[in-house]
Amino acid sequence: MPKKTIKSLYVTNMYPTEDHPVDGIFIKEQIQDLSEIIPLQVEVKLIDSVYQGKWEYLKSILSIPRIIQSRSFDLIHVHYGLSGIFLLFFKPRQKVFLTLHGSDIQKRKKNGWQVWLTKKILPKADQIFVQNEAMKNLVHPYNQNVEVVTCGVDAEFFKPELPTCTSGNSKLVLFPSSPSREVKDYPLFLRVIEQVRKKVSHQVNFACIDKLSRSEVRSLLNKADCLLLTSKTEGSPQVVKEALCCNLPVVATPVGDVKEIVDEVPNCRVASSHEVEELANLLIRTFQEERGGIREAFLKKSIYQHQAIAKSLAKHYLKAMDLPQPVSHTLKATETVS
Repeated sequence: MPKKTIKSLYVTNMYPTEDHPVDGIFIKEQIQDLSEIIPLQVEVKLIDSVYQGKWEYLKSILSIPRIIQSRSFDLIHVHYGLSGIFLLFFKPRQKVFLTLHGSDIQKRKKNGWQVWLTKKILPKADQIFVQNEAMKNLVHPYNQNVEVVTCGVDAEFFKPELPTCTSGNSKLVLFPSSPSREVKDYPLFLRVIEQVRKKVSHQVNFACIDKLSRSEVRSLLNKADCLLLTSKTEGSPQVVKEALCCNLPVVATPVGDVKEIVDEVPNCRVASSHEVEELANLLIRTFQEERGGIREAFLKKSIYQHQAIAKSLAKHYLKAMDLPQPVSHTLKATETVS
C-alpha cells in the first residue's frame, strides 16, 4: 500500500444527497471501494443540474477551477461528459480522469448538443473510462487513452431474499427507472406490457424503480418476475447487474453492454430490435421458465463485482502518480461533499 494519502477531487452531476440518497450511489460506492485499496482524501463537487437546472454547468466553469487552484489535489476524476465543461477553459496541472456513462457520448434525438460538447471535452482528459465497447469506439477518434471500466455491483447487498408468498395467477414486471426519463422509453415499456396482457391468461402487473431506497429496490427486485429494460441507449446499466444478483430474469433492448452482461445467464434475453412484438414474446418466454441459477451464472464472470472494478481504477491512479501498485487495506476515504 502506498504511504502517501492521495488527495482526489471528484466532479460529478450525480451523487447522493440528503434529499436524494440514491442518486449516483454507485459513484459513492466506487470511491468507497477505492479507499479499501489506496488511501484517499476525497472532495466531491456535485454539479446539481438535475434539480437546480443546466445553469449549474455554466457556473461550474468558474467554480471548479477555483476549487482546484485553492487545494493541493493529486488527481481529478470527472464523472459524466458535461461535468468536465470547465476543462474547455482551464487546464489543471493534475492528471484528469473522465468517466462517461452513456447519454453523454451516445447520440439520440434530443441530446446532440451534449454529445457535441462531450467530444470537445474528450481531448482535455488524460484518461477516459467508458461503459462498453461501442462507447470506446465513439471516443477513440478524440482520445486514444480510453478503456472500458464499468461501474461495479455490490453482490453482498443485492442478493436473493427469503421467498415471499405470491399468487401464481399474476406476474410482476419492473420498469428500471423513472417514467419521466425519456432515454428509458417508458412508452415502449407500456406497449410491451399491453401486448403481453393480450397474449396470456394471467394478470400482468408492473412497477417502476423510482424514488426508492436501496433496500426498497432490493426488495422489489426480489418480488418481481422480470426486469424489462426498454432503453433507447445505455452504458452499462447498474440495475441489470443488481437484478441478476437478486436472481431476477432480465429482458432488454439491444443497448449498451447488456448482451455481454447476460451472456450465458439462464432465462435472460436481449432482443434484436426495439419492436414491441419481439420484446413481448421474450417476456412471455421468461414467464414460462423457472427462475434459478441466474445469480450464480452472473457472478461466475467475476468482472462486474465492485472490488474488481476498484482494483482496475486504483492501478490507473497509482500509475498516473508513479506510485507502487496497491495492496488492500481497511482505511476509509476522508470525504467532503460540496
